[in-house]
Amino acid sequence: MKKFWGIFLFIFLMFNQASAVNMVNKENYLKYPISIVGLPDFPPFSQYVSGKDSNMQLHSAFYRPILDAMAKYGFKISPAEIEKSEANDVKLLVLKVSSGEAQIFIGAYADTKMFSGLQMIYPASLSNPIHLITMPDTNDKIKSYGDLKNLKGIVCKKEYFSDFVLRKFRDLNIDYVKTPYEAYEQIITGKADYMLGSLYYNRMVASRYGVEQYFSYSKNPVFKIPFFIAISKMTPLFSEYMKVFNAEFSKPEFANAVKNEIIRIVEEEVEKNIGIVPPSFVHRSTAVAAEETNPDNSASPTTKSHIVEQEVREKGIDEVLDGI
Repeated sequence: MKKFWGIFLFIFLMFNQASAVNMVNKENYLKYPISIVGLPDFPPFSQYVSGKDSNMQLHSAFYRPILDAMAKYGFKISPAEIEKSEANDVKLLVLKVSSGEAQIFIGAYADTKMFSGLQMIYPASLSNPIHLITMPDTNDKIKSYGDLKNLKGIVCKKEYFSDFVLRKFRDLNIDYVKTPYEAYEQIITGKADYMLGSLYYNRMVASRYGVEQYFSYSKNPVFKIPFFIAISKMTPLFSEYMKVFNAEFSKPEFANAVKNEIIRIVEEEVEKNIGIVPPSFVHRSTAVAAEETNPDNSASPTTKSHIVEQEVREKGIDEVLDGI
Protein backbone atom coordinates (compact mmCIF):
# COMPACT_ATOMS: atom_id res chain seq x y z
CA MET A 1 0.00 0.00 0.00
CA LYS A 2 2.83 2.37 0.91
CA LYS A 3 4.41 1.57 -2.46
CA PHE A 4 1.15 2.48 -4.24
CA TRP A 5 0.89 5.83 -2.43
CA GLY A 6 4.54 6.51 -3.13
CA ILE A 7 4.00 6.00 -6.89
CA PHE A 8 0.82 8.11 -6.80
CA LEU A 9 2.63 10.95 -4.98
CA PHE A 10 5.49 10.81 -7.50
CA ILE A 11 3.10 11.04 -10.47
CA PHE A 12 1.14 13.84 -8.77
CA LEU A 13 4.29 15.89 -8.17
CA MET A 14 5.53 15.31 -11.71
CA PHE A 15 2.14 16.41 -13.14
CA ASN A 16 2.14 19.55 -11.02
CA GLN A 17 5.71 20.31 -12.04
CA ALA A 18 4.82 19.93 -15.74
CA SER A 19 1.77 22.16 -15.27
CA ALA A 20 3.89 24.76 -13.52
CA VAL A 21 6.42 24.71 -16.36
CA ASN A 22 3.62 25.27 -18.88
CA MET A 23 2.29 28.14 -16.81
CA VAL A 24 5.73 29.71 -16.58
CA ASN A 25 6.20 29.30 -20.33
CA LYS A 26 2.89 30.96 -21.02
CA GLU A 27 3.77 33.81 -18.69
CA ASN A 28 7.09 34.15 -20.51
CA TYR A 29 5.30 34.21 -23.87
CA LEU A 30 3.26 37.15 -22.71
CA LYS A 31 6.39 39.09 -21.78
CA TYR A 32 7.63 39.10 -25.38
CA PRO A 33 5.52 40.90 -27.98
CA ILE A 34 5.80 39.36 -31.46
CA SER A 35 6.03 41.78 -34.38
CA ILE A 36 5.41 41.02 -38.06
CA VAL A 37 6.87 42.31 -41.32
CA GLY A 38 6.21 41.24 -44.90
CA LEU A 39 7.22 41.69 -48.52
CA PRO A 40 6.95 45.31 -49.69
CA ASP A 41 4.29 46.21 -52.24
CA PHE A 42 3.19 42.63 -52.93
CA PRO A 43 -0.56 42.49 -52.37
CA PRO A 44 -2.54 40.56 -51.27
CA PHE A 45 0.24 38.82 -49.33
CA SER A 46 1.65 42.02 -47.86
CA GLN A 47 1.69 45.70 -48.63
CA TYR A 48 2.67 48.83 -46.72
CA VAL A 49 0.48 51.93 -46.74
CA SER A 50 0.91 55.29 -45.02
CA GLY A 51 -0.06 55.19 -41.37
CA LYS A 52 0.10 57.60 -38.47
CA ASP A 53 3.08 59.92 -38.29
CA SER A 54 5.91 58.66 -40.51
CA ASN A 55 5.28 54.96 -39.92
CA MET A 56 3.87 52.58 -42.52
CA GLN A 57 1.08 50.10 -41.82
CA LEU A 58 1.17 46.46 -42.95
CA HIS A 59 -1.83 45.06 -44.82
CA SER A 60 -1.80 41.31 -45.41
CA ALA A 61 -4.13 38.38 -46.06
CA PHE A 62 -2.12 36.56 -43.39
CA TYR A 63 -2.49 39.11 -40.62
CA ARG A 64 -6.04 38.52 -39.35
CA PRO A 65 -5.76 34.69 -39.51
CA ILE A 66 -2.49 34.87 -37.53
CA LEU A 67 -4.13 37.03 -34.86
CA ASP A 68 -7.10 34.68 -34.63
CA ALA A 69 -4.91 31.57 -34.40
CA MET A 70 -2.79 33.09 -31.63
CA ALA A 71 -5.63 34.66 -29.65
CA LYS A 72 -6.19 31.52 -27.56
CA TYR A 73 -2.59 31.71 -26.33
CA GLY A 74 -2.81 35.36 -25.41
CA PHE A 75 0.22 36.18 -27.56
CA LYS A 76 0.92 39.86 -28.14
CA ILE A 77 1.23 40.07 -31.94
CA SER A 78 1.24 43.23 -34.02
CA PRO A 79 2.83 44.63 -37.21
CA ALA A 80 6.29 46.06 -36.66
CA GLU A 81 6.68 49.82 -36.91
CA ILE A 82 8.22 50.47 -40.31
CA GLU A 83 9.62 53.71 -41.68
CA LYS A 84 8.92 54.68 -45.27
CA SER A 85 12.48 53.94 -46.40
CA GLU A 86 12.29 50.41 -44.95
CA ALA A 87 8.87 49.70 -46.46
CA ASN A 88 10.32 49.75 -49.98
CA ASP A 89 13.37 47.56 -49.30
CA VAL A 90 12.90 43.82 -48.85
CA LYS A 91 16.53 43.34 -47.77
CA LEU A 92 16.07 45.76 -44.87
CA LEU A 93 12.88 44.00 -43.80
CA VAL A 94 14.54 40.57 -43.90
CA LEU A 95 17.46 41.99 -41.89
CA LYS A 96 14.96 43.36 -39.36
CA VAL A 97 13.76 39.81 -38.71
CA SER A 98 17.07 37.94 -38.92
CA SER A 99 18.54 40.38 -36.36
CA GLY A 100 15.61 39.80 -34.00
CA GLU A 101 14.26 43.35 -34.16
CA ALA A 102 11.05 41.82 -35.57
CA GLN A 103 10.11 38.17 -35.15
CA ILE A 104 7.84 37.05 -38.01
CA PHE A 105 8.23 37.45 -41.77
CA ILE A 106 5.20 36.82 -44.02
CA GLY A 107 5.87 35.43 -47.47
CA ALA A 108 9.29 33.76 -47.43
CA TYR A 109 10.43 31.09 -49.89
CA ALA A 110 12.37 28.02 -48.76
CA ASP A 111 15.85 27.33 -50.20
CA THR A 112 16.11 30.95 -51.30
CA LYS A 113 19.28 32.87 -50.47
CA MET A 114 17.49 36.05 -49.41
CA PHE A 115 15.66 34.19 -46.61
CA SER A 116 18.48 31.88 -45.51
CA GLY A 117 18.76 33.59 -42.11
CA LEU A 118 15.13 32.85 -41.18
CA GLN A 119 13.51 29.68 -39.88
CA MET A 120 10.60 28.49 -42.04
CA ILE A 121 7.47 27.28 -40.26
CA TYR A 122 6.48 23.97 -41.82
CA PRO A 123 4.37 23.05 -43.59
CA ALA A 124 3.58 26.09 -45.76
CA SER A 125 -0.06 27.03 -45.38
CA LEU A 126 -0.49 27.80 -49.09
CA SER A 127 1.38 28.34 -52.36
CA ASN A 128 1.82 31.33 -54.63
CA PRO A 129 0.57 30.21 -58.09
CA ILE A 130 2.60 31.69 -60.96
CA HIS A 131 0.79 31.81 -64.30
CA LEU A 132 1.45 32.72 -67.89
CA ILE A 133 -0.19 36.08 -68.55
CA THR A 134 -0.89 36.72 -72.23
CA MET A 135 -3.26 38.22 -74.73
CA PRO A 136 -6.07 35.71 -75.31
CA ASP A 137 -4.99 34.75 -78.85
CA THR A 138 -1.44 34.01 -77.65
CA ASN A 139 -2.70 31.87 -74.80
CA ASP A 140 -4.13 29.34 -77.25
CA LYS A 141 -0.72 28.88 -78.91
CA ILE A 142 1.01 27.71 -75.74
CA LYS A 143 0.44 24.01 -75.18
CA SER A 144 3.54 23.04 -73.19
CA TYR A 145 6.52 24.42 -71.32
CA GLY A 146 8.66 23.75 -74.41
CA ASP A 147 6.60 26.23 -76.44
CA LEU A 148 7.89 29.05 -74.26
CA LYS A 149 11.44 28.63 -75.56
CA ASN A 150 10.33 29.93 -78.95
CA LEU A 151 8.48 32.92 -77.51
CA LYS A 152 9.51 36.20 -75.90
CA GLY A 153 8.78 36.39 -72.18
CA ILE A 154 9.06 39.07 -69.52
CA VAL A 155 9.23 39.16 -65.73
CA CYS A 156 8.58 42.20 -63.55
CA LYS A 157 11.29 42.96 -60.98
CA LYS A 158 8.59 44.13 -58.56
CA GLU A 159 7.54 40.51 -58.03
CA TYR A 160 9.24 38.09 -55.67
CA PHE A 161 10.12 34.56 -56.76
CA SER A 162 11.97 31.66 -55.17
CA ASP A 163 15.46 30.72 -56.34
CA PHE A 164 13.94 27.54 -57.79
CA VAL A 165 11.73 29.55 -60.14
CA LEU A 166 14.57 31.91 -61.07
CA ARG A 167 16.69 28.91 -62.07
CA LYS A 168 13.89 27.69 -64.32
CA PHE A 169 13.74 31.12 -66.00
CA ARG A 170 17.31 30.75 -67.21
CA ASP A 171 16.25 28.29 -69.91
CA LEU A 172 13.75 30.73 -71.38
CA ASN A 173 13.99 33.85 -73.53
CA ILE A 174 13.19 36.21 -70.65
CA ASP A 175 13.72 39.95 -70.24
CA TYR A 176 13.23 41.79 -66.95
CA VAL A 177 11.31 45.05 -66.68
CA LYS A 178 11.18 47.39 -63.68
CA THR A 179 7.44 47.95 -63.25
CA PRO A 180 4.12 46.20 -63.92
CA TYR A 181 3.19 49.12 -66.19
CA GLU A 182 6.10 48.28 -68.52
CA ALA A 183 5.19 44.60 -68.44
CA TYR A 184 1.55 45.18 -69.35
CA GLU A 185 2.54 47.60 -72.11
CA GLN A 186 4.83 45.03 -73.71
CA ILE A 187 2.17 42.32 -73.64
CA ILE A 188 -0.64 44.49 -75.04
CA THR A 189 1.52 46.09 -77.76
CA GLY A 190 2.98 42.73 -78.82
CA LYS A 191 6.59 43.42 -77.84
CA ALA A 192 6.46 40.31 -75.66
CA ASP A 193 4.38 37.15 -75.98
CA TYR A 194 3.85 36.35 -72.33
CA MET A 195 4.59 37.40 -68.80
CA LEU A 196 5.37 35.09 -65.90
CA GLY A 197 3.58 36.47 -62.89
CA SER A 198 1.65 35.75 -59.71
CA LEU A 199 -2.08 35.43 -60.29
CA TYR A 200 -3.26 37.37 -57.24
CA TYR A 201 -0.74 40.19 -57.50
CA ASN A 202 -1.28 40.81 -61.20
CA ARG A 203 -5.06 40.70 -61.07
CA MET A 204 -4.95 43.42 -58.43
CA VAL A 205 -2.25 45.59 -60.00
CA ALA A 206 -3.54 45.23 -63.58
CA SER A 207 -6.97 46.36 -62.38
CA ARG A 208 -5.37 49.53 -60.97
CA TYR A 209 -4.14 50.36 -64.48
CA GLY A 210 -7.49 49.51 -66.06
CA VAL A 211 -6.05 46.64 -68.15
CA GLU A 212 -7.01 43.54 -66.14
CA GLN A 213 -9.81 42.63 -68.55
CA TYR A 214 -7.45 42.42 -71.53
CA PHE A 215 -5.37 39.54 -70.23
CA SER A 216 -5.76 35.79 -70.23
CA TYR A 217 -4.25 33.64 -67.47
CA SER A 218 -3.00 30.13 -68.18
CA LYS A 219 -5.50 27.47 -67.21
CA ASN A 220 -3.07 25.98 -64.71
CA PRO A 221 -0.18 27.55 -62.80
CA VAL A 222 3.27 27.08 -64.32
CA PHE A 223 4.67 26.96 -60.77
CA LYS A 224 2.99 26.57 -57.39
CA ILE A 225 5.65 27.68 -54.93
CA PRO A 226 5.08 27.12 -51.17
CA PHE A 227 4.76 30.46 -49.42
CA PHE A 228 6.01 30.37 -45.83
CA ILE A 229 5.64 32.23 -42.60
CA ALA A 230 9.17 32.51 -41.15
CA ILE A 231 10.41 33.32 -37.68
CA SER A 232 13.59 34.96 -36.44
CA LYS A 233 16.03 32.56 -34.83
CA MET A 234 16.77 35.35 -32.34
CA THR A 235 13.22 35.18 -30.93
CA PRO A 236 13.13 34.62 -27.15
CA LEU A 237 11.84 31.11 -26.37
CA PHE A 238 12.43 30.30 -30.04
CA SER A 239 11.89 26.53 -29.76
CA GLU A 240 8.71 26.99 -27.74
CA TYR A 241 7.24 29.39 -30.27
CA MET A 242 8.17 27.05 -33.11
CA LYS A 243 6.16 24.23 -31.53
CA VAL A 244 3.07 26.43 -31.30
CA PHE A 245 3.46 27.97 -34.76
CA ASN A 246 4.11 24.64 -36.48
CA ALA A 247 0.99 23.20 -34.85
CA GLU A 248 -1.33 26.15 -35.45
CA PHE A 249 -0.28 27.25 -38.92
CA SER A 250 -0.50 23.72 -40.32
CA LYS A 251 -4.20 23.43 -39.50
CA PRO A 252 -6.62 23.40 -42.47
CA GLU A 253 -8.75 26.10 -40.86
CA PHE A 254 -5.76 28.47 -40.84
CA ALA A 255 -5.03 27.84 -44.54
CA ASN A 256 -8.72 28.31 -45.38
CA ALA A 257 -8.83 31.59 -43.46
CA VAL A 258 -5.85 32.93 -45.46
CA LYS A 259 -7.38 31.76 -48.75
CA ASN A 260 -10.65 33.47 -47.93
CA GLU A 261 -8.79 36.68 -47.13
CA ILE A 262 -6.95 36.47 -50.47
CA ILE A 263 -10.19 36.02 -52.39
CA ARG A 264 -11.84 38.89 -50.53
CA ILE A 265 -8.93 41.32 -51.01
CA VAL A 266 -8.44 40.55 -54.72
CA GLU A 267 -12.13 40.62 -55.63
CA GLU A 268 -12.71 43.87 -53.73
CA GLU A 269 -9.75 45.51 -55.47
CA VAL A 270 -10.78 44.39 -58.96
CA GLU A 271 -14.37 45.50 -58.41
CA LYS A 272 -13.25 48.86 -57.00
CA ASN A 273 -11.18 49.56 -60.12
CA ILE A 274 -13.85 48.75 -62.70
CA GLY A 275 -14.13 51.68 -65.11
CA ILE A 276 -10.57 52.98 -64.74
CA VAL A 277 -9.41 54.38 -68.08
CA PRO A 278 -6.51 52.31 -69.48
CA PRO A 279 -3.16 53.91 -70.40
CA SER A 280 -2.66 55.39 -73.86
CA PHE A 281 -0.73 52.34 -75.10
CA VAL A 282 -3.97 50.35 -75.03
CA HIS A 283 -5.68 52.80 -77.38
CA ARG A 284 -2.67 52.92 -79.71
CA SER A 285 -2.59 49.14 -79.82
CA THR A 286 -6.32 49.02 -80.52
CA ALA A 287 -5.99 51.50 -83.37
CA VAL A 288 -3.14 49.52 -84.97
CA ALA A 289 -5.08 46.28 -84.69
CA ALA A 290 -8.13 47.87 -86.34
CA GLU A 291 -5.95 49.27 -89.16
CA GLU A 292 -4.41 45.84 -89.79
CA THR A 293 -7.82 44.22 -89.85
CA ASN A 294 -9.31 46.87 -92.19
CA PRO A 295 -6.47 48.39 -94.29
CA ASP A 296 -8.96 50.11 -96.60
CA ASN A 297 -10.56 51.84 -93.60
CA SER A 298 -13.94 50.53 -94.71
CA ALA A 299 -14.94 49.45 -91.23
CA SER A 300 -17.56 51.42 -89.40
CA PRO A 301 -16.40 53.63 -86.50
CA THR A 302 -18.03 51.26 -84.04
CA THR A 303 -15.94 48.24 -85.08
CA LYS A 304 -13.93 46.96 -82.12
CA SER A 305 -10.39 45.62 -82.34
CA HIS A 306 -9.55 41.97 -81.82
CA ILE A 307 -8.19 42.90 -78.39
CA VAL A 308 -11.62 43.89 -77.15
CA GLU A 309 -13.51 41.16 -79.01
CA GLN A 310 -11.41 38.30 -77.68
CA GLU A 311 -13.04 36.46 -74.83
CA VAL A 312 -10.71 36.70 -71.85
CA ARG A 313 -10.44 33.27 -70.32
CA GLU A 314 -10.03 33.64 -66.59
CA LYS A 315 -9.84 30.92 -64.02
CA GLY A 316 -11.65 31.95 -60.88
CA ILE A 317 -9.39 32.65 -57.95
CA ASP A 318 -11.31 30.24 -55.78
CA GLU A 319 -10.73 27.50 -58.37
CA VAL A 320 -6.99 28.15 -58.50
CA LEU A 321 -6.80 28.18 -54.72
CA ASP A 322 -8.49 24.81 -54.49
CA GLY A 323 -5.92 22.28 -53.38
CA ILE A 324 -3.11 24.77 -52.87
